[in-house]
Amino acid sequence: MRLLVLMGVSLLGVILASTASLVVLSQPSEAEAKSAFERLGCITCHRSGGIGNSWDEIVSRYRASAGKYDSLDEFVMAEVYQEVKSMLGVEVRSWSELFKTMAQYSGKRPDDPDVKTVQSFLASLLLGAQEPGATTPPTTLTTLPQVATPQVTTPAEERGVSFLVVALAALVIVAAIVLAAFWLARG
Repeated sequence: MRLLVLMGVSLLGVILASTASLVVLSQPSEAEAKSAFERLGCITCHRSGGIGNSWDEIVSRYRASAGKYDSLDEFVMAEVYQEVKSMLGVEVRSWSELFKTMAQYSGKRPDDPDVKTVQSFLASLLLGAQEPGATTPPTTLTTLPQVATPQVTTPAEERGVSFLVVALAALVIVAAIVLAAFWLARG
């Protein structure tokens, strides 16, 4: 019976660790988010010379703001609210309102997979999940065209986390659960 309990708890640990690693690795890459941004037609307004900042300007701005705010809503109120209000006459007071409004301009719903991809990627930038080797740009944006510097990355690096880190985290979780199950089975 103890062996059965130990095996069951160990299997549960493996499942939980695998799920945790999939969640971390499912974060969209910048390339995936940029493609979604373009498919949504956001570049109609968000381009050099457009009424909104270009993709590169948005990404730079979000990276520069990483860790500065306690919440995504606080970021919106501090850095986006006035800009959207002056350009579009719309008051967006929260992260969800921002993406609901932007989705409407692209003719999509906020739960559209492409909208969610862009939203998730930009949130990851604000929460500090930057790509390896990325530098924090200046906090002021210029209207000069920006030239992207190509970076050679692996798919895991594009998601901001190496496979080794995820594998080690999963291994630690499994080991802790196995030890706990063994300790419980002995007692």
